[in-house]
Amino acid sequence: MEARASDPAVLKLRAPFPEGSARRRAVVLTLAFLLLVCACQREPQQLIRLGDLVKMPDGEEVKLPAGGMLDQRPRVITAELSAARIAKLVLVARGDDARLVRLSWRLAHDRHFPPYRTLSFPLIPDGQPHAYEIDLGREPYWIGQVAALRLSVAGGHAELLELKGRPAADPYRLMCLEGECLPSLPGLPSLAIDLPDDLPRDARLFARLGLAPEYDELGVRVRYRGRFADEGGAVAFEAWLQGGGRSWGDIDGPMARGGRLLLEVEATRHGRPLPEGVAVWGDPVIAAGGRRGGPHLVIVLIDTLRADVVGAYGDRTGLTPRLDALAAEGVRFADLAAPAPWTLPSVATLLTGLEPQTHGAGRRFGEFAPTGLPGAATTLAETLRGAGFYNLGVYHNIYVNPAFGLAQGFDEYVSREERAEALVGEALARLRRYGDERRLFLYLHLFDPHNPYEPPAADCQRVARRLRPAYRGPLGCAADRRPENSIPLPRDRRWHEALYRAEVAATDRALGRFVDGLDELGMAQDTVLLVLSDHGEEFWTRLPQESARGYETNADHGHTHYRELLRVPAVLRGPGIEPGVVREPVRMADLFPSLLRLVGVAPPPSQGRDLAPALAGRALPRATQLA
Repeated sequence: MEARASDPAVLKLRAPFPEGSARRRAVVLTLAFLLLVCACQREPQQLIRLGDLVKMPDGEEVKLPAGGMLDQRPRVITAELSAARIAKLVLVARGDDARLVRLSWRLAHDRHFPPYRTLSFPLIPDGQPHAYEIDLGREPYWIGQVAALRLSVAGGHAELLELKGRPAADPYRLMCLEGECLPSLPGLPSLAIDLPDDLPRDARLFARLGLAPEYDELGVRVRYRGRFADEGGAVAFEAWLQGGGRSWGDIDGPMARGGRLLLEVEATRHGRPLPEGVAVWGDPVIAAGGRRGGPHLVIVLIDTLRADVVGAYGDRTGLTPRLDALAAEGVRFADLAAPAPWTLPSVATLLTGLEPQTHGAGRRFGEFAPTGLPGAATTLAETLRGAGFYNLGVYHNIYVNPAFGLAQGFDEYVSREERAEALVGEALARLRRYGDERRLFLYLHLFDPHNPYEPPAADCQRVARRLRPAYRGPLGCAADRRPENSIPLPRDRRWHEALYRAEVAATDRALGRFVDGLDELGMAQDTVLLVLSDHGEEFWTRLPQESARGYETNADHGHTHYRELLRVPAVLRGPGIEPGVVREPVRMADLFPSLLRLVGVAPPPSQGRDLAPALAGRALPRATQLA
């Protein structure tokens, strides 16, 4: 291996020694060894997140006009609210028969109430007053200067007793541009940050610069500036962002000193000021110190992957050679139970260690969208963030998008509605960007085996036609089995399953490319890697049972709890993990504390068991309730 010029120990060892100078050789070898030891013992790189140090301007609750009845006719309430400073609305109402409240808002530049600035929430119709807290931190259109609110109820009446806006307790809010979501600091005229006084000389500031999409147009200019308050306002850095870019800009510069740093933003359109908060600082961090410390953590979740189509779980059709190879290199969980037969509650359990009855994500109220993960829950990413990890999410599935709360704790959370190959490329590019320095957690969510089944043409021929060579039905290499469609004929049902298996084979190939990529990046031996699924899939095999019980269903998943839906594959590989099989039944919640322990991080209270005994071949303790 070629030595780097910056490595003096290696360079000294390559110098020739005169004949007979044994003592000199010994001294130099000793010094070289000490230099290498010191290099290996450098402190891991620190990530200082500016949002943890920012001093938000003092904010107060804003009381808004209340009193009187709400009905189906919209009631407009004048408001002067800075969305950058007000993060929640609290509404106290008494509903006798109304079950739904609709809330809309109009910005200062809106002529009407745009339909996309609307949200709804259920009302308890018991005649008693109840307080409803509306978290607007996940609302992408809650930005700028809010001029008016509009309230109505769907059916019946409700009495509005109180309405107020609350300031943000957390300075971060999520901003998403071109599918890339970052925890961001609002672009206020000035934010004060007290930096540590002992920043090393190699400390650097990294930040992304963003502009809300509806303000991102030609003629808009944003100046981002950092000044040191204790040096008469000396400029530390300055950058400009022009409207019309539609994506994130970047700042990367030295930051080798402490003191009070003032982050300033000025946004204008054709020279006229824009409201505060329409431009943001995306995930500003200071990276300081030496190498990273400890193993990385990577979770690859393959959506809708049944255990019985995986070779390591008994399938003999050869769909998953790369996952089977991982199973041989690591630990396979033979009987892992998902907590739910669909994505949102299952992934929420994986990322919190809490069962669905506790975390609450995925509950439905009539025709409402399902509930998301509450902000009070502590996620895997948040725990790792506190331990110095830099957290990356790359996903394809609407139910893991930020609106449902699963982005909590991620530094970069990226949506790509593409095939697994594209998501693998995106994930590897981000690992390549940071992996040499930062300690990383990556959550990669692949969607291909999920309905609709549209495998690549080559996999359709290689897998589906091989499994069902006699099929001559109307379906080609694409099939959609949404529950609202009629139940297909038996021949078409089997073809749906063949297409599904072709999707599994294509995803396994993409998984292999990802595993090879880890090896090429030098990360394979220093990464705890978990590959699993969130739930399985049905293929109409339960129709007789469901019909006998009075159900006429064309469900794919999410509606029943049969074993093919709840038993999911899971393979774990990493440093210190000996190959083997855990045959004892385990739950998805158990993975939460186990993964944290494997990377040396103390887990917060959860409902999962640490699987360390099982990984060592011993019996597991009984499951316990949340501490």
